[in-house]
Amino acid sequence: MARRRTESNAEDVEMDMTPMLDVVFILLIFFIVTAVFVKEPGVDVTKPFWTPDIETSKPSIMVGIATDSEIWINKSPVPFSRVKAELAKMKAENPKAEGVIRADKESDIGVVLDVQDMFTEVGIVVEVSVEN
Repeated sequence: MARRRTESNAEDVEMDMTPMLDVVFILLIFFIVTAVFVKEPGVDVTKPFWTPDIETSKPSIMVGIATDSEIWINKSPVPFSRVKAELAKMKAENPKAEGVIRADKESDIGVVLDVQDMFTEVGIVVEVSVEN
């Protein structure tokens, strides 16, 4: 009895995709961990001819105050009565949070100072930037 040789078909060859998937997941985890989560204020303020130096290199909380003294956090307007609660919630999410208040030059200075006091009461280090 003669033995028959079985021919291997190209259809029978399978690629092992596991190493490639491992590399993709490792890259995904790397980019998620190293991503900077900055919350933009959501209001466009008029830029001045010069900008003050803000020492906070990567603020995690940005509050915008528009010309009509409307307060913006996370790209949505927030009533004045809810600002402190929002800041406290953000502080709970990120205990090392630092903040920046970007206020329009035409906004009411009393509102800017009140928001700055709210940052201080919640325990968040804040810098104020008044823009033209």
